[in-house]
Amino acid sequence: MNRLSVHWIVAALVAGLLVGLATSGGAVCQAADRMLAHDVYFTLKDKSPQAKEKLVVACKKYLSGHPGTVWFAAGPLAEEFEREVNDRGFDVALHVVFVDKAAHDQYQTSERHLKFIAENKDSFEKVRVFDSYLDVTDHGATAPAAESPKPAEPKPEEPKPAGRVSLPDAAAGFAGMIQGEVVKKGQGEFLLRVERVTQVWRHSKAKEPNSLVGKLIAVEGSREGLIGRFIASLKVGEQVTLDVAHKGPGQSLTIVELTAEQRGRGEK
Repeated sequence: MNRLSVHWIVAALVAGLLVGLATSGGAVCQAADRMLAHDVYFTLKDKSPQAKEKLVVACKKYLSGHPGTVWFAAGPLAEEFEREVNDRGFDVALHVVFVDKAAHDQYQTSERHLKFIAENKDSFEKVRVFDSYLDVTDHGATAPAAESPKPAEPKPEEPKPAGRVSLPDAAAGFAGMIQGEVVKKGQGEFLLRVERVTQVWRHSKAKEPNSLVGKLIAVEGSREGLIGRFIASLKVGEQVTLDVAHKGPGQSLTIVELTAEQRGRGEK
């Protein structure tokens, strides 16, 4: 490959870093609170299995576990799929879902992401980037609850022992993603002051998901394994985004699935 082609690849990557900063107004601003899928397809100069695996390892090392990551995956082209509709013009694919555009923009300019580009750009023949806002996820989500009219700002509650915290009746059967601040910790559980309901999964049975906002809610999970270690790693005052569900008949929400960043904390 000539020097001009290499410069083109680098320019494309840099443009990808700047697009979030350069775009304002219109649909992007209207979609700022929606989840964002960031899909990157790498075509390599060296198409050997070893070269593909090396890039996958680099993706995991530098591109996983960034703040605001809901889901991360990287892997090689699935060679056995050869239908006419299959695009086979790549060697390795990267898939990252961010909780919103702000998390994506922070990722693009992060030191780890820039180091990934610096260490691997010479192996790229071509890079294609596809960014899209998400209305539905593989959980079967409805539109984000945040798009509904926001309820009046509730008065903060004082922390109580987890056993005395009650789930709002209108939130019974809730399933989705919430954001908030950790205010108290126990063994395998903690209290979360809910600040926002970001997603409501389709199978949720809650009559009013936003009734969680402003409330102190007990959140629990397994005391062992990844979820248990993740809960143990939490600190009072920390902001977290959680995939939870009310499995009843108790008053707690249960952690259903961890993000890539949260799994990384649980693996330590």
